Amino acid sequence: MKLGVSACLVALAMLAAGPAYSWYEPADEYHAPANGWAVGVHSGRAIKESLRTGEAFLPTEWEFKDYYVTSIGLRKEVWQLWRHSRIFTEMNVSWISGDEEYAEAFVTPTITWDTFPWDHVVDTTAALGVGLSYTSKTTELDEIDQRWMASMIVELEVQPASWDSWSMYTRIHHRSNAGGVFGDENDAKGSNFPSLGLRYHF
Repeated sequence: MKLGVSACLVALAMLAAGPAYSWYEPADEYHAPANGWAVGVHSGRAIKESLRTGEAFLPTEWEFKDYYVTSIGLRKEVWQLWRHSRIFTEMNVSWISGDEEYAEAFVTPTITWDTFPWDHVVDTTAALGVGLSYTSKTTELDEIDQRWMASMIVELEVQPASWDSWSMYTRIHHRSNAGGVFGDENDAKGSNFPSLGLRYHF
């Protein structure tokens, strides 16, 4: 539950910050095509560090596990929020290998922040999403006897002008019991995969 509350607070902060950027016009010529569809592929390796404590955002602190993710996802823009943000829905299918092998599918509504001062050089988008995840079996990695859990996307995407319809993104591919929402345990369970991906917009 704490994870979901934190995600909502971050999303609200992103929206509330809009007036602070009223002086800046987004570089629309570098944004993805207007149809709003995109397909992306990313891969990464699991870490022991937690998203809740913030250590998952510190690469110098990472201790890797023998789990690897390869994921393909389809994303669609569903709503424009003023000039600075958009709402997407994303559907992903992933394969996890290493100490265990299993499949994962998730659907994750996502909010973006599209306005950065350097967008005229490299168009940059930050994204935060919270949704549902389902795995083909319960896993030792998640440390809980649950197939249905919460999914979360924390992402930064860059798209140089010369890349046309292509972009690169880095994300934390997260799955958790949302502090006890899924299952009877109240402590944090789940997994984090820092990942790097490539996306095509159409």
